[in-house]
Amino acid sequence: MSTFTLAAKDLVIDAKPGGLGLYQFGSGLAKHYFCKQCGIYPFHETLRMPGHFRVNLGCLDEVDSFSLETTIFDGKSL
Repeated sequence: MSTFTLAAKDLVIDAKPGGLGLYQFGSGLAKHYFCKQCGIYPFHETLRMPGHFRVNLGCLDEVDSFSLETTIFDGKSL
């Protein structure tokens, strides 16, 4: 998932009409989208910055996600 956010005007979604599903939990502010066909999680609207999105970089044709630097987040120890 990207560490940066994109404003809605900067996000271009290339999906068939009705191809994306939405799930929400907790406050319902964050919106998590998934592909109804394969289940991949391509992007979400953030809780902390409504109207801004983080994207799954592995879903972008132009990005080799295996060449990106990674950071391990240990949520278990929070």
